[in-house]
Amino acid sequence: MDFISNTNNLLLLATLLTSGLALALPQIMGRINKELISVHTAIQWVNQRNAQIVDVRSVEEYKTGHIANSKHLPLKELDGISKLRLDARKPIILVCLSGSRANNAAGKFKKAGFDEVACMEGGITAWNQASLPLIK
Repeated sequence: MDFISNTNNLLLLATLLTSGLALALPQIMGRINKELISVHTAIQWVNQRNAQIVDVRSVEEYKTGHIANSKHLPLKELDGISKLRLDARKPIILVCLSGSRANNAAGKFKKAGFDEVACMEGGITAWNQASLPLIK
């Protein structure tokens, strides 16, 4: 009972819950909206459905290695979606380092008129873990 009555403990508990929710919310929302796809599903989409890959990492991260034929549009420049000349009828796969920035970008792509937008779960990190090649 002393734990609950102590204000410092309540503040700590509230902080832990809030930060945990903030970290988990993009992943939860992606799963609910069926916007997350695995690395292997992303490859299938590219091969079978001509999906377009858009990398939203920073310029420096993109230069360290990117997926072949991916388009680059850093998250901070998402207002320039029209510059990419993407086909709105084809699926879009968003990629970042771990998946959270791609989830943030998905809404902007949908507002720009792209019907089928998915984020690659785990991002480039998952791509590397699957031992798939990157272009440098």
